[in-house]
Amino acid sequence: MTNESLTLFIPLYGKALMSREGFLPDAMAEEIVSTVDYDFTKVDQSRKLAIYMAMRAKLFDGYAREFAAQHPDGLILQLGVGLDSRVRRVACPNLWYDLDFPDVIDLRRRWFPEDERYRLIAAPALPAVWLADIPVRENVLVLAEGLSMYLSEKDMRDLMAALQARFPQVTLIFDAYSKSAAKLSALKNPVNAVKAKIDFALDDPQALLTGTRGMASVLNADIITPAAVGQLKGVDKWRFRFMGRFGRSFYRIFGYEIKGE
Repeated sequence: MTNESLTLFIPLYGKALMSREGFLPDAMAEEIVSTVDYDFTKVDQSRKLAIYMAMRAKLFDGYAREFAAQHPDGLILQLGVGLDSRVRRVACPNLWYDLDFPDVIDLRRRWFPEDERYRLIAAPALPAVWLADIPVRENVLVLAEGLSMYLSEKDMRDLMAALQARFPQVTLIFDAYSKSAAKLSALKNPVNAVKAKIDFALDDPQALLTGTRGMASVLNADIITPAAVGQLKGVDKWRFRFMGRFGRSFYRIFGYEIKGE
């Protein structure tokens, strides 16, 4: 696997740990961690990181559920899916595609077989030639959790343009570091353990819209929310209250509405 692919074990471990505690019910993550042939001592196993990964996952789950409720005939597409089991956690009737590098998809097939509703795409996110194999639907949700930081700004713009050229209406949601956080990541970041490199960072969501038409920024959200903090106890609750108050500018979730050309 590439260094970027190996980062999939970081959120996987976090979700499995928090599933055992009931914060993010994810029996599949627990099963994969207990059976996959990987040495999890190679990734950051801090409790803080595990909670943070679970908080992020809960938000992306919520975006998928909201879209599915509003657009039951819409299509959901995840980029850089790794071994995430959102398709099981959300359990909606929508046509659902998950994409990642071929070696990741080969591993993923052990736990997530395809069926008439669920499809796997073995390809890098860019170039987006794989879009030709996805049916056109009126409404499409694209989730790119934990992916943008391994792309460049040009890559992000190219991806948005490719989605616009293919679909009538797309909602793209992704998480991203701020520029200051990306610089600090060279000193301390869980992805350093697998030698992955952080490239993309975003402070102003309007920056990706320069020179575009039919695109709008619609989401700029905290990852640490009062609702999630309220589920924690003891030291965890106090720690994340502090992080939510002072660290919100370092890492956020962004969303864009993209209207087809």
